[in-house]
Amino acid sequence: MVTIARSALGKLRATYDSLSATEKKIAQLALNSPSTVSEMTIRELASAAGASTASISRFVKRLGYTNYREFSMELGHVVVNDAQEGSKLFKELAEGDSLGTIANKVFHSSMASLTATNDALNENDMARAVIKLINAKTVTFFGLGGSAIAALDGYHKFVRTSLNVTYHPDYDIQLMQASKMTDKDCAVVISHSGKNQETMHIVRELTANQVPIIGITSYSGSPLSRASSVTFLSLTDEIKYRSEGMYSLMSQLAILDSLFMMTVLRSSSRTQPILMHVRDVIERTREEP
Repeated sequence: MVTIARSALGKLRATYDSLSATEKKIAQLALNSPSTVSEMTIRELASAAGASTASISRFVKRLGYTNYREFSMELGHVVVNDAQEGSKLFKELAEGDSLGTIANKVFHSSMASLTATNDALNENDMARAVIKLINAKTVTFFGLGGSAIAALDGYHKFVRTSLNVTYHPDYDIQLMQASKMTDKDCAVVISHSGKNQETMHIVRELTANQVPIIGITSYSGSPLSRASSVTFLSLTDEIKYRSEGMYSLMSQLAILDSLFMMTVLRSSSRTQPILMHVRDVIERTREEP
């Protein structure tokens, strides 16, 4: 039940930036008031959005639903689950909140971000990404600013596998790395906005060299998303007093961890001995002399 309920909002958030102006009006109505929209007929929603019923039908089919009734029923499930959970998702922080309440809201917002990100994952995309990673001559992680944390974490995980991986925090070196890559390699590019100017310089260099790109961003219509061979969305809502990028980072880390585990399990014969050796080496550094 929970997976079904959350998938409606997850799909809306995942596709929002790539929608037309009319479709965005429809999506925003559903995101703002799922309970209201779930009780509307297709004609009522068309009237509220200033669209035609044909536009509504095309919109729901674009989200993967057979018809409008299926879409409205999923929105109805969202209402039921939110009521069961006390409507704790993405609650706004307030200055008068107690310390316990603040912690509660932050944790629930974090969990909601991870749930929305999980709902937007596509198994075919995950399979394509894992194949690109396993078959790559070199896998290089790219990320600047806050996304550098996720890029380093991704490198730290994958360096324990049989893959040849690289990462450097400096922008100029990242750009030089991108210039030397080929279509036999794979780039993992992380950017919350998907349009950071320096990151996009790197992406353009990768594209010119025909390097497969696995993009991780929060915006489906961003330049990074459009340039990527495979895109994973780290979804979140902006919360007062805290940047949406902070919640996005947790989702980015979860995506990278998922790709790491998938890669390990799909290349276990090659990776298992290396994982064990790396673990032994690290354990020896912890032993007392």
